[in-house]
Amino acid sequence: MPASPSHIALPVFAIGDVHGMRDDLARVLAEAEAHDAYPVLLGDLVDKGPDSVAVLRMVMPRLASGTAAMVRGNHDERLLKSLTRPDGKKTKVLLDLLAAPDGASLVALTARMLSAAPYWISLPGHLLVHGAFHPEMLTCLSGGAGPGVPRKLMAMALYGETDGTLNAEGFPIRTYRWVDRIPQGLTVIVGHDTREMHEPLVVENASGGRAVFLDTGAAKGGRLSTWTIRA
Repeated sequence: MPASPSHIALPVFAIGDVHGMRDDLARVLAEAEAHDAYPVLLGDLVDKGPDSVAVLRMVMPRLASGTAAMVRGNHDERLLKSLTRPDGKKTKVLLDLLAAPDGASLVALTARMLSAAPYWISLPGHLLVHGAFHPEMLTCLSGGAGPGVPRKLMAMALYGETDGTLNAEGFPIRTYRWVDRIPQGLTVIVGHDTREMHEPLVVENASGGRAVFLDTGAAKGGRLSTWTIRA
């Protein structure tokens, strides 16, 4: 397994999809501080909820100072494209950012931090990723960061695993075959997909690998959940 990022110390507070829920994020960050735990966000900081800009204002300085970390989610990736590409979609979050009093500096910091954010993070006995796991994440020389991440692994990390079809609402139908490929002794913590509201769903496969689905519906009628990784 790739080496853990040197600035991340256990215990770790893994934090599910925030989706603009500023007050919920403030609460769990305070909990992390009270427990002397290092916060790692599982992506999708923005969209859906009431105050994505406030969430970015809370998270980006922490990323810059090394007092928190995150993996990229698909909503973060979309925001990054809107910030850095001339043809990027002008999302509501981008327009809100540009209208903020600190908009120029926050745009620059957000673009820099999201560009540097990895697609997954490996810790002892754990792998944190937004969408889904692939066994090659354990041996990928990129360690989940930078331009060396293969497109296949990038897509799994951001969007999860799908069967190539769409549901009645036009969204890809997700599958969970990847859970069966988690090796014994490894816990994969993911966001992206609300499998259960209010409490994380924990699934163990036949080999003894484990998946924790940490998106419990923040901004979608549920709550923002955390999972503690201890030494």
